[in-house]
Amino acid sequence: MSAQPQTIAGIVVYHPDEANLLRLVGVLAPDVREIVIYANSAVSSQEEDRLRAAAQGTDLSVMRPGGNLGLGAAYNALLDHTTERGGAFLFLLDQDSLPPPGAIPQLAARHAHLEEAGEKPAIVGPRPTDWDGKPLRSPPEQSGHADDTQATRVQFVISSGSLVNCEAARAVGPFRADFFIDAIDVEWCMRANHRGYSIWIADDVPMAHELGRGLIRLPFGLSPTDQPPRRLYTFLRNQLAMLRMSHVPLAHKARTVLLLPLRIVVYLGRNRFSREVWTALLRGLIDGARAQLGPPEAALGRSALRQDNSAKAFKRLE
Repeated sequence: MSAQPQTIAGIVVYHPDEANLLRLVGVLAPDVREIVIYANSAVSSQEEDRLRAAAQGTDLSVMRPGGNLGLGAAYNALLDHTTERGGAFLFLLDQDSLPPPGAIPQLAARHAHLEEAGEKPAIVGPRPTDWDGKPLRSPPEQSGHADDTQATRVQFVISSGSLVNCEAARAVGPFRADFFIDAIDVEWCMRANHRGYSIWIADDVPMAHELGRGLIRLPFGLSPTDQPPRRLYTFLRNQLAMLRMSHVPLAHKARTVLLLPLRIVVYLGRNRFSREVWTALLRGLIDGARAQLGPPEAALGRSALRQDNSAKAFKRLE
């Protein structure tokens, strides 16, 4: 399919597997005007040269913020860049996703059909699957809305794979940089719904995506994401912070309150009641109750960051 001249792709990376990143760039390049890599970890000039070669003539640049500023700051910087370049859409991705060739034109077509039908789509995203093609759990649908374009209105989508309408994004407001990571996409999508916009999944556009270190399979269809201590801290903290927000639906708040004790028990058992997980969960509870946000290192110290990096290194060896 032809390139989308109004679309810029933004990929947020943190110690990525280079082969996977090169493959991702190659898939995106034919369908976007430009690819921007937001490097929350170091990307060398040699790696940048190889990424440019993988882009096969499509403009590619690397944003280097000088450290890990988190996902919210990355998304906001990519949105600002897209707006400054006159782009209408930002296609957000992280290093753990791989959309099929032609996904961007398909998502753009869904967006156009929805607008023609009188909707105000802020995001149209793909249907996430695991690497074997099995669909991941769908987010809650937004009741009372359906259309005939093979798209489903939902409360939120994962940020990776989202085709973001930049005009709508300006009206909704920036992503929560103080969340750092976890629930940034959920909060933003709920804010968009609250302000009269809509969030959609294109049912016929799959995208392979890896959640954390995998899923923990539990009875009754529950499957929380397995995460290192640093991510357990931000997940718990940010979910509690969202309980204070008026635009977050009551049903979501009720689900959070009901399932949080179970999640805590599961994560403790999964990690054999390790001191690091105890600390992460306790600090997440305290900081979430206080709405004390920001980088997790401020609460957990550098040890949590080292554990996260070790987990990523092990994952690359598997």
